Amino acid sequence: MIGIFRSKHNSMGLSFVSGFADALFFIHLGGLFVGLVTGNVVLLGLGVVGHEKGGLRGLQLMTFPLFMLGSGAAAIMVAWIGPIERATFWTLMLSAVAFATSALLAFLDAGPLSACALLAVFAMGMLTAIQRLDAGLGAPFSLMTGNIAGLAVAIARRIIGYAEKPEERGQSLTSIILVLGFVAGCAAGALAQITVGVAGMALPALVLLLIGIFYSPQTTQKSG
Repeated sequence: MIGIFRSKHNSMGLSFVSGFADALFFIHLGGLFVGLVTGNVVLLGLGVVGHEKGGLRGLQLMTFPLFMLGSGAAAIMVAWIGPIERATFWTLMLSAVAFATSALLAFLDAGPLSACALLAVFAMGMLTAIQRLDAGLGAPFSLMTGNIAGLAVAIARRIIGYAEKPEERGQSLTSIILVLGFVAGCAAGALAQITVGVAGMALPALVLLLIGIFYSPQTTQKSG
């Protein structure tokens, strides 16, 4: 079991980072996703009808071009830097710097919280794109709806006593690991928001730094 978690550490770490950033900024700003861009579409819709969670329309709209800019930056790094593992390393490092800068600005009270959030959006765009471009990072950490569906499938199979094939077992384990990582990240992000605020973004920056330093491509890719 330890070996399985070790082989999935990239995906678990990235899902933790995604949950942490989304939870911290959503709570702190009262309604903004930095990684779940489709969630901002829902919030924009709420704003149209005057719901209180739709009160950040300008900031929510800015997440779209910034997320795309981050994704594009990752694509450019892959095109310019080879091999792919090296491009992934530098993308992880640049994302860590964006998160760390967000934390530092908040700690020093040197800028608006909206700037901190938009830095995080840019970083999440890079991370989401590099996962698509480098299969070695593992299963999609940002597709949590699909991962939860995979977790439900795994639970149902165990309840009815279905004997999973090796590849199915791998998919189930991946779903479990990704969901656990995301939930743990959400809990940690919420706790950080209560205790230290946006300065807590130093933790996901550290996680990304460690993923980059110890990055080892996964050879078997099964989305969950």
